[in-house]
Amino acid sequence: MNRILIVEDNEKKIEKLRDFLNEEFPEIAVEEKRSYNSALKEIAINYDNYDLILLDMSMQTYDISNEESGGEPEPLAGKNILKQMYLREIPTKVIVVTMYENYIDGTKIKQLDIELSKNFPDNYFGYIFFSHSNFDWAKKLEQEIKKIL
Repeated sequence: MNRILIVEDNEKKIEKLRDFLNEEFPEIAVEEKRSYNSALKEIAINYDNYDLILLDMSMQTYDISNEESGGEPEPLAGKNILKQMYLREIPTKVIVVTMYENYIDGTKIKQLDIELSKNFPDNYFGYIFFSHSNFDWAKKLEQEIKKIL
């Protein structure tokens, strides 16, 4: 059975991604992580459990709970996760699923796409714009998942 890890801190986006995957790929098991630290730990320890990672680019440092506020938001946390995967020679494929064309540090998604393609060609398989207002992302994500799995 194929497995996908969703790394995302936006609850509504996770719900839409999960619903899409369950509907279009019911044979795929889906796991979720909601922060940079929890995702990095999961990927470092259990990367061979996953065939694909759907990775948000901006997320909280820590999982939000009653005791934890989430820490500082990390605008390019996804890039840092890809860098850690490269350094640890983790071969799992990654698709970035983002809602932003520009990040708080001024980085533009098209510029970031070129950089990620150049620096992490074995992991990075492109990005998809996610929107709550339409389902254009779903068609593209379906096509990309079928290419990879």
